[in-house]
Amino acid sequence: MEHIINTCDILKIRYPSAKFVICGDFNEINTEELENALSLSQVIDFPTHNQTVLDEIVTDLSNQYLPPQPLPPVGKSTHLSILWTPIPTTTHHQPPIIRKYRPTPDSLIRGFGQWLVHYPWVEVLTVSEVDIKWENYSTTITQAYHHFFPEKSTTVHPSDMPWITTRIKKTH
Repeated sequence: MEHIINTCDILKIRYPSAKFVICGDFNEINTEELENALSLSQVIDFPTHNQTVLDEIVTDLSNQYLPPQPLPPVGKSTHLSILWTPIPTTTHHQPPIIRKYRPTPDSLIRGFGQWLVHYPWVEVLTVSEVDIKWENYSTTITQAYHHFFPEKSTTVHPSDMPWITTRIKKTH
């Protein structure tokens, strides 16, 4: 029993969202220590051999399954078979989300800065109307921004964990 508890503890540390189903013929073994140590529950509530519960399912997934059903023994076995069925779920297909972004590495920021300093601004400086000056300035700066910082996109799935990045996806 101690080995099972230690192994499950190690798995929980390595995989924090891990779930457990420990099942089998426990004969004279008391599973209470296992249940308490790992916050599991025993789901079999009917005798599996004569008038005794020998075959058990100890789990932390009981709320995701229908109550177990006894079935006739298989072959020459004297133990009942157990049918444990997941609760039916409907999955809604969620389409991927395309996120657009503009990378701004230092090299492009420097290039944009150089352009900004050396650009003659003729279309702004030669016009006297403020509204037209602003429109020309805004158009020029936007075009330069799009030139120096081209738009990229990445696909994100709604089911992705928050720590899943584009970089991680590209390496696998």
